[in-house]
Parts: sequence; structure tokens; C-alpha cells
Amino acid sequence: MLDELWTKLTPLLTEVCLNLDSETLRYWNTAFNCAMEHEDPRRMYRLVEFIRTLIDNQSSSNTFNETSRWSLIQTLRMFEWRIPSIWCDIYEHAKDLLDHSFKSVREHIAT
Repeated sequence: MLDELWTKLTPLLTEVCLNLDSETLRYWNTAFNCAMEHEDPRRMYRLVEFIRTLIDNQSSSNTFNETSRWSLIQTLRMFEWRIPSIWCDIYEHAKDLLDHSFKSVREHIAT
């Protein structure tokens, strides 16, 4: 039942995260933070994995969308050392973007 929910929810969340604007970014950051706060990352693996997939999505060349996705990825900071494989993936992708043409993207990755 939960897998069915995530199968239907993932495309919706992907669409939302690809079309964030300055008004809704703060709300989605808050929503992800509240959903994961004080939770075990093993119990939140579907949401953690979804957020990790945001780094793989290269469909947008829009600077705001790129920085918005990295802002959502930063919500994983609350799990710190408890998700090492996710941090390795994020680190590898961030390394590739350190020479990104837009300064705001580089700064967002560095924070």
C-alpha cells in the first residue's frame, strides 16, 4: 500500500520540485524539514531517496530551479552522518558542479 502511494506521489513531487518558484520554495523546504525532523532516516528512506534523485535531474538549465533543488537537498543535513551513501552521491555530483557557469549555483552547493 505504501509503495503504491509513493509510485503515485513521486511524479507529482518531481513536477513540483522542477517548477518551484520563490513563493513556494520556502513552504516546500519547511514541509520536507517537518516531515523528517526527529525521524530515523531508515524509516524515511523513500523521502530521502526522492530528495537524492533531485541531484540527478538535469532537465532544467534555469538557475533558480537548480539552486532550489540544492536547497531542498540541504534538508538532508539533519541526518548528518546517518546517511553516508547518500552523502557520497551528493558529494560526487557537487564536485562536478563546482565549475558551474552560474555563481549562485556554486554558492548554494558550497553552503
